[in-house]
Amino acid sequence: MMRWIVASSMHLRYLIVVIAAAVMAVGVAQLRTMPVDVLPEFAPPYVEIQAEALGLSAPEVENLVTLDVEELEAGVSWVKTIRSTSVPGMSSVVLIFEPGTDFMRARQLTAERLTQTFVLPNVFQSLGLLPPKSATSRVLLVGLSSKTLSPIEMGVLTQWTIRPALLAVPGVANISVWGQRDRQLQVLVDQARLRKYGVKIDSVVENTGNAMFVSLLSFLQASYPGTGGFFDTPQQRFEVRHVLPISTAAELAQVPVYEQKKDDGSPLLLGDLGRVVEGHQPLIGDAVLRGGPGYLVVVEKLPWSNTLDVTRAVDEKLNTLRGGLPGVNIDSTVFRPASFIRTAIGHYGRALLLGALLLIAVLLIFLGHWRPTLAGAVAILTSLAAALFVLHLRGETLNVMLLTGLMIAIGVIVDVVVVGVENILQRVRRLPADGDGRVLPAVVLDASVEMQGVLLFAALILLLAMVPVLFIEDVLGAFLRPLAVSYLLAVGASAVVALTLTPALSLLLLSGATPGRGEPGLILWLRRGYERMLAWTMRRSTTIFAAAGVIALAGLAVLPSFSPELLPPFKEPYLMIQLEAPPATSRPEMERIITRIGREVQAVPGVRNFGAHFGRAVTGDQAVGINSATLWVSLDPSVDHDAGVAAIQKTLGGYPGLAHRVETYTEHSLKQVLTGSNDDMVVRLYGPEWNVLRSKAEDVRQAISGIGGVVGLHKERLVEEPQVEIELDLARAARYGLTPGDVRRQAATLMNGIQAGQLYQGQEMFNVVVWSVPEARRSLTSIRNLLLDTPNGAGPRSRLHRARRQARAPGRRVPAGAPGGAARGVRAAAGGPAAHAHRRGGRGDRDLPPAAGGVPKLAPGGADPADVACRPGGRRAGGGRRRGDPLARRARRIPGSGGHRCAHRHDADRPPSAPRRAGGRSRWTGACPARVLRAAGPDLDDRAGDGTDLRAVRGLRQHPWARDRASDGVRGTGRPCDLDVGYPVRCPPAVRTLRRGERRACARPSPGRRRRAIGNRMTEHPLRPDKEEPE
Repeated sequence: MMRWIVASSMHLRYLIVVIAAAVMAVGVAQLRTMPVDVLPEFAPPYVEIQAEALGLSAPEVENLVTLDVEELEAGVSWVKTIRSTSVPGMSSVVLIFEPGTDFMRARQLTAERLTQTFVLPNVFQSLGLLPPKSATSRVLLVGLSSKTLSPIEMGVLTQWTIRPALLAVPGVANISVWGQRDRQLQVLVDQARLRKYGVKIDSVVENTGNAMFVSLLSFLQASYPGTGGFFDTPQQRFEVRHVLPISTAAELAQVPVYEQKKDDGSPLLLGDLGRVVEGHQPLIGDAVLRGGPGYLVVVEKLPWSNTLDVTRAVDEKLNTLRGGLPGVNIDSTVFRPASFIRTAIGHYGRALLLGALLLIAVLLIFLGHWRPTLAGAVAILTSLAAALFVLHLRGETLNVMLLTGLMIAIGVIVDVVVVGVENILQRVRRLPADGDGRVLPAVVLDASVEMQGVLLFAALILLLAMVPVLFIEDVLGAFLRPLAVSYLLAVGASAVVALTLTPALSLLLLSGATPGRGEPGLILWLRRGYERMLAWTMRRSTTIFAAAGVIALAGLAVLPSFSPELLPPFKEPYLMIQLEAPPATSRPEMERIITRIGREVQAVPGVRNFGAHFGRAVTGDQAVGINSATLWVSLDPSVDHDAGVAAIQKTLGGYPGLAHRVETYTEHSLKQVLTGSNDDMVVRLYGPEWNVLRSKAEDVRQAISGIGGVVGLHKERLVEEPQVEIELDLARAARYGLTPGDVRRQAATLMNGIQAGQLYQGQEMFNVVVWSVPEARRSLTSIRNLLLDTPNGAGPRSRLHRARRQARAPGRRVPAGAPGGAARGVRAAAGGPAAHAHRRGGRGDRDLPPAAGGVPKLAPGGADPADVACRPGGRRAGGGRRRGDPLARRARRIPGSGGHRCAHRHDADRPPSAPRRAGGRSRWTGACPARVLRAAGPDLDDRAGDGTDLRAVRGLRQHPWARDRASDGVRGTGRPCDLDVGYPVRCPPAVRTLRRGERRACARPSPGRRRRAIGNRMTEHPLRPDKEEPE
């Protein structure tokens, strides 16, 4: 059979050569049009369901949305795993299907179950499937900023112009916008004016909604807009169309309130009940660009799309939009993986060209003539081109794993082709110089059959060895399958070429070779050297075996030192920095922190661009809180990549209160698919008891720490974030005819707003919202003073309900159906280091919420200014009160103050610290919360809360503010806002920064007025409920 194939190929040699030339041309042409990406599509089939429930806390999202969706989808066919995440305002449920499940079939089954969501509580604004996305879906991050347009105007352009245009680009799966500000007409009611005119909040909602043509509130008349109809005249028919005269906030303010009059008899208008303004929705996330605040548009692609094609099409669309967006700066270089792919393709192309030239040079040297060299080079290129052509027909993407398979196969291809050509050449050289030319075909046939049989059997063994890789499942199989397929195709193509093209080319090209010509001199010299070395080794076989054994043992000894990695580290010029601030950090504070980090990172040599987003976006790919941020840093390819990363790491190390991780987007995506986390391995514990979870998590950590090869082991702490709980006093509420549901609905309108109607202008739609003035929802005191509408009018403030702060879990991120109940599952994992500060609320403690511009400014061990009450001489604070009194309960030992009951401040901008022991002079400190603008932390002569000498703490360093004085009177030299490195303490409360301009509560009085300052100021400011608390 093999002899017949070779003979037929030699007989049809011209046809074989033409077919080979066509295959080579088509393969090279398809190489330019094949989809290109860094990695193959390694994510398993999955479907993500997202529900937006703005205003709900994480436990409410969990109980009212997430659990119900999980129950609906739990019985879907072929579901392997369900992962869910509940964060404030959003629920995410991810269904991971068995490998091989048809992607569209999985989406169809999931969507069919969602038709039953009408039985769920009506607490979410939207619930549906996210579009199908690639495992590395982000193909472009576009920054939008403007110096002439307001943020709301930018939001209108983004929502109604830019986003629809980008969604229409072929290959784009989803567009999410961080920092989006939707235009709204807002009726901000003032409760004092409502009481003055005797108007209930429900009446305001009803009037506002019915003033619009359309409303989603089913209990309003505007929920049925009605039709204009038509009428006929003898000759024509006229359609009746109503035109809404309201398009601005000023026009909405002129809407009258039903059957309400002022004292002078004039109609009562909506504008008389508060302020009617143009605003935006509460922000769930925001973005920071290189020049400051802005919008960050994330473009995601479909799983089967080409990154280069999608990027090119998006660029063309953005160039088209630029002409219609005057004053808008569009920056598409924040994150652009297409640039890295093009650079990699250029490097790979140059490497292939250099390799081909070296291959031809080596063939020419060893074969000694251009004719066999040409035959071998053409056969090798034809084998690779044929493999690429088949890969293109299969719809494969040109990626790292596919090219790796081709590179591995080149060794086999070169061996099969060159050995065959060299054997034919040796047979031709043995022919007599005056021999008959008709003998050449028989010689070529015999030589081809002689060697190809052995080579083909060897290639078959290599092919069979690679076949099991095709049956590996999960993520590892997704990575290795393209490698195995490309290898099998290349080796199989080389076998076919060796049987067909190599004999045909040899017969055509070697017919002009000179018979009887000897081997080149280089080959003869190498042959003689090899024969001498072979004879020497045969005489010393024992020594050779011993040396081989030593080398083998040395290799086995160093093998454990190599860390197993699925992929080599890519020197991508785009870095992804994940940043985690303490829970409940406010949006303004996150913006301030990220802006400051951005300025410092941009000062690092080699950084070209910077962009960041924190929180989340509607239909975004991140289900996180407002305290989570992602920073994108673009490095110049000409600088040292490792040095740039080290400099950025050092910059981030100056913020010890923030947990951070520097990686690439490829590494992040791979870890998310493998473990659902950023770590290589995650161990999760579930249960309802937090104390038990903490104890068991420590037991697991200690057990794992003894395993060899484990590095970077850390335990994620169970963090808490402050929340305000409103509890109705049923006995008092019964006197006014109120129920808990009435209180919740009224509080929801005042605190979170309610969408009363919708305003349509052309193809754009804007919401009309009823809300309260910002002053009524700014502090705990204002919530306590909410006025509740009763059947008989407005009820008294602060008597029907209690509002208090409590520490609660910020959210849940665990697989559904976990032991212990999915509703109460809490993760204690070896993943995601975070230095989370938490506060505990209670009757005896007064907590201050984080304010704009306030993050913890001390390392653990500092004192909370809200928990400080001191008296000179170390006597009991509170003017001699008993510890059980309300005031005395606020006096406590200050952790981190060197064991002293009282603390002192070096100047107005320094935090509390311990009195110096030198000099023996007592210093008075004041009563309680003071204005702290910057914090430098304790000095080296202070002591931690557990009595540890700070001099003995390794790595402790002082970073005071430039205006502060150190304890020895020396002006500090640190940078503004630098924080101290943490040191061991027993009780680590967080110290926050109060707003600039707040009244200091403990100004230093004269000695004769100390007792009154301690007694009166404490009772006036913190304990009176009708005073506004500082934020």
